[in-house]
Amino acid sequence: MRVGDEHGMVGKLIVVWLLMVVLIGVAAIDTASVLFARFRLSDAATVAASTGSAALAQGQSTADVCAAAAARVEEKSPDARLPRRSWCTVDTVADEVTITLRIQAGTLLAGRLPFTDDLTFVSARETVGRSAL
Repeated sequence: MRVGDEHGMVGKLIVVWLLMVVLIGVAAIDTASVLFARFRLSDAATVAASTGSAALAQGQSTADVCAAAAARVEEKSPDARLPRRSWCTVDTVADEVTITLRIQAGTLLAGRLPFTDDLTFVSARETVGRSAL
């Protein structure tokens, strides 16, 4: 029986476990960051759509409705991007305003790896119509 063959095994095992704990921790932080960005962006889109719907109910033009919504987006989430086409859609027949926003979540590792970079892009689309009250 050779005792010398197992020297250093505990140290190597501890290093491997520590690396796994760090990797799991980074994955948890990145996941929380993406989920928080999704929640914050959805909230900004809802508030902007509600503001646009209120402006539409006051009889404002489509351009004014989208301008009011853009001001609320800037206030709630200044780093959100407004897609070039149709970020603000106003349906005057149904009295609905639809807002579409995009953002890239700030992550520790996921945004820096090419195969996980797409997971950090978050979009939100919210539609608000005239209140029944």
